Amino acid sequence: MPVFPIKLLLLAVLVMTAAGVLGLAASKGGGFLKNQGAAWFLTALMVVAAVFIGIGKSPLNNPKPEAAPAPNAAPPTAFPEPGYSAAPVPGSSESFVWDNARVLSRDTVRQLDQRNERLWNNCSVSIGVVTCNYGGDDLYGYALQCAEDMGLGGYDMIVVLDIQGDNYWLLQGDDIRGAFTDNDSSNYAYDYMEQDFARGNYDAALLSLTKALEEWYESHF
Repeated sequence: MPVFPIKLLLLAVLVMTAAGVLGLAASKGGGFLKNQGAAWFLTALMVVAAVFIGIGKSPLNNPKPEAAPAPNAAPPTAFPEPGYSAAPVPGSSESFVWDNARVLSRDTVRQLDQRNERLWNNCSVSIGVVTCNYGGDDLYGYALQCAEDMGLGGYDMIVVLDIQGDNYWLLQGDDIRGAFTDNDSSNYAYDYMEQDFARGNYDAALLSLTKALEEWYESHF
């Protein structure tokens, strides 16, 4: 049973007792109240009653109701998981690194962006990087579409990591196919990514490959 209703019951008993004492006093013509013990007894009853009334009005027994939420209040903001970067909208000029599978650290994305900045300043080229959960058979076609969505040109490259499909693809632009052949693409991707990719260390795989590609560009442009 709640605490406060019990106190109300005790208060009622005290009040009834006091009323009985007063009734007895009235029946005796007031002489009863002249008795010192009776007077002290009645005074004690009144004090206890007053204390119980004060307790009943205490904030602890009458907690303030919680304020109702404002109408149409906005829900709490959802934050992305720490350690991952949100991929830019396709076609965005902010970055050529689209971590759609959310497997790259912020530091890796930053290093890849810095590498692209150097490549653009030194060679006027870019290396697109995409992580995805494509899982399809035509990863070449998917990589080609991503390159078009990014706006990459004939001297640029793109590397796609299909996490779900456990596959990757390095695609070069048409204007450098003579210098960087399809075999070169296959060999570079395997030599610089395979070991880390197989271990699930996608950050190291991409940093290793793009570093090798940056060195290739600097030696040819």
